[in-house]
Amino acid sequence: MQDRRALSLKAHQSESYLPIGGKLPPQSLGVDTNPCPNSPVFRTGSEPTLSPAVVRRVSSDARAGEALRGSDSQLCPKPPPKPCKAPLLKAPSSPSTWLNSEANYCELNPALAASSDRVAGPPVCAQDSYVELLTAKQNGPQGARNSGTSYAILDDDGGAGPWGPLPAPGHKGQEDQGTFVMPLLETASSFKPNDFASKLLPPENKPLEMAMLKRAKELFTTQDPRVIAQYVLSVDCKVVRILDVSEEMRKNMGVSSGLELITLPYGHQLRLDIIERHNTMAIGIAVDILGCTGTLEDRAATLNRIVQVAVELKDSMGDLYSFSAIMKALEMPQITRLEKTWTALRHQYTQTAILYEKQLKPFSKILHEGRESTCTPPNNVSVPLLMPLVTLMEREAVAFEGTDMWEKNDESCEIMLNHLATARLMAEAADGYRRNAERVLAGFQPDEEMSEIFKTEFQMRLLWGSKGAQVNQTERYEKFNQILTALSRKLEPPPLKQPELS
Repeated sequence: MQDRRALSLKAHQSESYLPIGGKLPPQSLGVDTNPCPNSPVFRTGSEPTLSPAVVRRVSSDARAGEALRGSDSQLCPKPPPKPCKAPLLKAPSSPSTWLNSEANYCELNPALAASSDRVAGPPVCAQDSYVELLTAKQNGPQGARNSGTSYAILDDDGGAGPWGPLPAPGHKGQEDQGTFVMPLLETASSFKPNDFASKLLPPENKPLEMAMLKRAKELFTTQDPRVIAQYVLSVDCKVVRILDVSEEMRKNMGVSSGLELITLPYGHQLRLDIIERHNTMAIGIAVDILGCTGTLEDRAATLNRIVQVAVELKDSMGDLYSFSAIMKALEMPQITRLEKTWTALRHQYTQTAILYEKQLKPFSKILHEGRESTCTPPNNVSVPLLMPLVTLMEREAVAFEGTDMWEKNDESCEIMLNHLATARLMAEAADGYRRNAERVLAGFQPDEEMSEIFKTEFQMRLLWGSKGAQVNQTERYEKFNQILTALSRKLEPPPLKQPELS
């Protein structure tokens, strides 16, 4: 009975759907809480005027838009929907703009870009990468960019950036340490085989000339393995830009070492050069073994010398980059199938064969699994293992059954993350690697002819000739892989298949 009386009372109230004097709900952020005298909600009965200090609460359901009813009758037609009293709040820019990997490279100073965007307009996600920006900057005067983001830090306008205008070139010592100097984007390889001034090669040569191969082999076999390792390390440090880095080169790179540059997006060309030298060195070592058309003992002696050089690179020089190139050559299928040669090595050079099987191969496996720090103290490394990082950054696609460790291992993701973490540590410890290399090469006086055979330009000319050295990398490697296969089968022909008995 009480419920019925309450419902009847509500039906005959002048303002049925507007409870008076109720508890005020908590106000949301930005909603206007001041009473509005011009509210579209109008009175239809004889209720006294409400106090201005009381705010009326309207239900959020569909009844809020209906006309107010009087004493059981429709007093007025349905009014238009009530407008929202909350002010229009501008949605903040999505944080995904800065979480995007491309935006991280595009914006060198997010705070500066954000302040300029507040003046110029709403922020637009940058589409230009930092490498494209450098390319556009070098090609000519600044034009309209595809990106809506302001790059005030990179503009040459006077006082446009927080560091002010860039100093005029040629005034060394006057630059402020906070001055930003834009690095140069390298678009050409540092290896120029046809412009290489050689004392051993003629201006034009054919690939794999026997006279040149014999001369290079003579220089290689007459030197001590430790001395050969020093020659290799000295050239590696120049290619990777660990040693002999001029002040102008540092300014062009934007960093002080090539170990830092290869981790940056505009270090693309240096990464390609590192891959080129590594592959060329591995192929040259394979040719050194397969090109021995003499006796089996000669091939075993050559193999012994190469393993000894690998031991010196690992233990004495700390050059893991070239060490991995030698191990790559020795693990090529064209080399591993030479059973007679490896048997002769075990018979004549037993200690070398044991070193290779028990130390070098397990150590190489640990390196390529990304556990370099567990087996090599940092103060003993001059050139770290570079190939996993540069391969990860330059390869367009990863094959599930590829040749790299992270492509054929059950722990592939962990291995890949280990290499990326090692790359960050490597960039931070660049000065330490430089000091180690200087210590190892202290007092080393290289011979010009001996140094030449370890330079990448000489090896490219020797293997592919003056014309073939200019061909695309992939095409060169594929053709030479076929040559190595033919040489290997010529030295040790595959066994003939026995005819099946019917």
